[in-house]
Amino acid sequence: VFIPFAVGGGVRSLQQMQSVLLAGAEKVSLNSPAVREPQLLAEGAAAFGRQCIVLGMDVKRDPVMPSGYRVYIDGLRTATDLDALEWAERAVGLGAGEVVLNAIDTDGTLSGYELTVTRLLADRLPVPVVASGGAGRVEHIAEVLTEGHAAAALIASIVHYGTCTVPEIKEHLAERGVPVRTD
Repeated sequence: VFIPFAVGGGVRSLQQMQSVLLAGAEKVSLNSPAVREPQLLAEGAAAFGRQCIVLGMDVKRDPVMPSGYRVYIDGLRTATDLDALEWAERAVGLGAGEVVLNAIDTDGTLSGYELTVTRLLADRLPVPVVASGGAGRVEHIAEVLTEGHAAAALIASIVHYGTCTVPEIKEHLAERGVPVRTD
């Protein structure tokens, strides 16, 4: 594969991070292990540079939380007591150089990304926020990059189901004034 990629899932130690990076990944994504052992973020950033450490976050709307969003772990099975914004700010302070934000409320719906929480994190964090969860049309990608202020967006269903191709997505984004790589 000749594109940059991040590896996550099951990475629970500095040694595992090193193995993943030595195998060719450019970044390591930590979600549940980071919640359980936040120091992993700091250790990874100190050893490999913060550009290699990605915080993966699964969040769901919850009016009880200060930001309005609660963090979930264990593949969305376990609600935590963590507020999404507070946890993201703490994780970045520890060394996360990027945040991949999966909004549980919109994931798999094909109805668009969760713009409110995406914009909240993107506007408050000094690192890139990558939106995940909800793209059903090319317009949704443009919305999250412009209105949601995301630095990038993950896509799956619209490509997997043949709704559109990557070149079509890039063309549409370029037409809307969103900078895209054409190479």
